[in-house]
Amino acid sequence: MAATPLSRTCPIRIVSVHLLDAAGRLLRVLFLDREGHISAEPHYVPRDEALILASNQQQVLGPQARVQVL
Repeated sequence: MAATPLSRTCPIRIVSVHLLDAAGRLLRVLFLDREGHISAEPHYVPRDEALILASNQQQVLGPQARVQVL
């Protein structure tokens, strides 16, 4: 039986927001808290909530950011 990668089994995530300039270069890395507020400090969020928060935030920010679930 193959082992399941840790990234799929870990129940807690961090949602990072990478703000980009017009050329796509990284300007700043911020994080989302559980309520979806942007903060300078990382917050741990349950995996399912993190995926939803990241998707919603990416739609709001569009191409000026890259939102990732870590």
